[in-house]
Amino acid sequence: MANLFSSREMTGYLTSQYQLRTVKDVQKDEAAIIEVLEAIRDNRLSNDLVLLNYYKELPISFGANIERVERGVADLAVHKLQAVSMLMQMMTFIKSEHLPYCVIAKVLKVKKAENIALLTQFSYVHIPSEQRMYVRVTVLDRIEAFFRCGQQEVRGTIDDISYGGVAILSSQESALAGNEKGMVTLCLPATSVEIPGILLRVDHQQQDRRYVIRLEMDPKSEKILSQFIFQEQIGILRELKDMC
Repeated sequence: MANLFSSREMTGYLTSQYQLRTVKDVQKDEAAIIEVLEAIRDNRLSNDLVLLNYYKELPISFGANIERVERGVADLAVHKLQAVSMLMQMMTFIKSEHLPYCVIAKVLKVKKAENIALLTQFSYVHIPSEQRMYVRVTVLDRIEAFFRCGQQEVRGTIDDISYGGVAILSSQESALAGNEKGMVTLCLPATSVEIPGILLRVDHQQQDRRYVIRLEMDPKSEKILSQFIFQEQIGILRELKDMC
């Protein structure tokens, strides 16, 4: 069977967010993964399966039970929030101590009424986002943000944010490149906050530029940001629940 994830055309997810791993070869690795799933189904191995998806950068992660494994397809009983996020991405990550690495699988179908997901095409992967120190969330509303460095200023809106950094989306061109210190102003709904920051890089997108900045937090700004991020997480989960 050809492996879906050798292609960069993947619905709802970018292959830049994971890296394929090969232990033996694609077919042998998939056979080894399926063997572990069958052993868990048959209670020869303990069920420690955890699924992982991302919705607006927020990790959605719940356990799952294997109902059936047949002809390279595994039927899993999953949490309803996991089912919705899997359906939107048409993939999921599988984690287990019985597997040498995290696994990515294509979602063939989700039976929403039963919260059953049919998975196939299993491959080992490395997920860079798993190494993040802080949870990152996509900001739901348009919230203005500025980055000032010397005489230069970038104006835009917050794309995503974590306790340790922020990405500002802007249509402005600037000479800023990276490793430049400045001040970040975030115009949050409750209050505006100024935080020292270091521009890490500028990602050029089709029409906008994405300025990725590491924030140098103090206790006051950390408290303000933690409250804001918590509210964003609640909003994202509410949006996901509404889709259930």
